[in-house]
Amino acid sequence: MIYDNINKNDNLVNNTIATEVIVNFVRGATVEIKSVFDKQYRVEFWNNNGQCEYRTIINSNSWARTTKKYFDQYTCKVYDGDTLIHEHKYDARGKRVYIALESKSLGDTLAWFPYAQEFGEKWGCKVVCSTFWNYLFKDQYPDIEFVEPGTPVKDLYAMYTLGWYYNENGVFDYSRNPKDFRQISLQQTASDILGLEFKHVKAKLNLPQVQKKKKVGFGIHSTAQAKYWNNPTGWQQVTDYLLEHGYEPVILSKEGDGYMGNNHPIGATKFPAGSITDLIKEMLTCEFFIGIGSGLTWLAWTLDLPIVLISGFSNPISEFIDDSVDRVFNDSVCNSCFNRHRLDAGDWNWCPDHKGTEKQFECTKSITFDMVKPILEKKVVS
Repeated sequence: MIYDNINKNDNLVNNTIATEVIVNFVRGATVEIKSVFDKQYRVEFWNNNGQCEYRTIINSNSWARTTKKYFDQYTCKVYDGDTLIHEHKYDARGKRVYIALESKSLGDTLAWFPYAQEFGEKWGCKVVCSTFWNYLFKDQYPDIEFVEPGTPVKDLYAMYTLGWYYNENGVFDYSRNPKDFRQISLQQTASDILGLEFKHVKAKLNLPQVQKKKKVGFGIHSTAQAKYWNNPTGWQQVTDYLLEHGYEPVILSKEGDGYMGNNHPIGATKFPAGSITDLIKEMLTCEFFIGIGSGLTWLAWTLDLPIVLISGFSNPISEFIDDSVDRVFNDSVCNSCFNRHRLDAGDWNWCPDHKGTEKQFECTKSITFDMVKPILEKKVVS
């Protein structure tokens, strides 16, 4: 059990101990009826649009719950016959709400976590949050109670889980995601699940004071070949250009040279794999960052670094729309498979439209140095 001892926010019917109605919003709106009477009750769940989304009959000492797990400001009603005996509208003020980030990915975490704070501010509630990167945020968010994933949490009024959820047939799960997450920004996954108006929000991190150097950070590697910049000369040409202009290109990805057949450009410095704290410190010394659709790019964005983002695997809507981000994208070839198909994480060479053909990975093979060079010319200082 992830939660325990749910907050009994509603009390007794008619000020007696004969019938008790308990309402919570943990993984869906839930109504439980405890009664000494052997009878039936009608339970209704009205959504914020004024529609009765779910209606059912339950016996004494039973419960009912909505299928929908994401946020809605439900009003829960209980009837004894035609008599309304209990009504409760969602109001999290002063109550404990648990928001669990279920992805271990650094990028997902940086994208989604800021909305936990946004939710707490909107509702005036006590947010309890679990991520796989708690130590990145604890010092900067003293109002949030951090717990490790899987830790039992007591006295909850509501709970929401943030992630990308599919049904067994591979279709995204409408009960857990209000919209097809492949068609929206990664950050909007969180704001939609939590019922917040979408806007890009950056996480606050504890940043060291460092001096900028004539360096450019590289994020070369990722978790599938489709995410890479698959032009065979791209990274080398960028490296040569930066070296010619007196810059030190620094590969910040933890993976080594030759990882999954991807070689590092000659002349670039490899930053040694270590702690995320050391990585952040090194990244902050860079004047700007060049990367693909990966967690390092989300980290660079969070750190307010200017970014050159090279990707055809995902549509530009998937990441951030920001004046500090220059996106290199070729829409004249096959692209955005990430927004049309479910990624097979077990197939490193996943390319759903053209695997095994000359067009495999053409989304980024076709992105040439000449497409990137004009952006570099605006950023480098000889």
